Amino acid sequence: MWRRKGPNRSGLRRQLRTARVLFDSGDFAAAEVLLRRLLPDCEAELGANHEETIGLLDLLGSTLYQQRRAAASAQIAREATDRAARVWGPDAPATLDCAHNLGAALAIQGDVSAAVAVLDDTWQRRVRRLGAAHESTLTTANTLGATLFAAGLRRDGLTVLRRAHAESAGLPTGHPVRVDIADTLRIAERNADGGRSGS
Repeated sequence: MWRRKGPNRSGLRRQLRTARVLFDSGDFAAAEVLLRRLLPDCEAELGANHEETIGLLDLLGSTLYQQRRAAASAQIAREATDRAARVWGPDAPATLDCAHNLGAALAIQGDVSAAVAVLDDTWQRRVRRLGAAHESTLTTANTLGATLFAAGLRRDGLTVLRRAHAESAGLPTGHPVRVDIADTLRIAERNADGGRSGS
């Protein structure tokens, strides 16, 4: 039976770089089309559990997230996380990157309990592996705090956000993660009934 011949490894990597450029430039729909076309070729040529195939899956999930297609994003992010955990283990930075993206997708999907479980686990693992003040750890803390607060768990959300804000002081002034945390905390405190929070 005839099968379409896919690109070789160098061609795959070139097209993956193109997809990343499309994503970084904000052309998420075009990035999605290219990534979906490349996925079967990557799985056939490199293997389903190859780091570049997992990275492609993670990027595809992010393109769907940016398009607010939460259910599809969560499904892809879960697959990327599962594969990464099998290959590198649950505490590897690359696995935790995928897990963070899964938690964020679950949050915008409205599955708060699942999102909080994934984000809290990812935060704790990042604290142990990278330290509490690492920008990746802080990014997950910010997402977790915002998710808790938006779900009505205001006291818990503020606790996480205030801790992240204190830890972020070690980042340079104007660092995007430090700015994001400060903005999230300011919005939460403004909406917490004059600073009082419920649980």
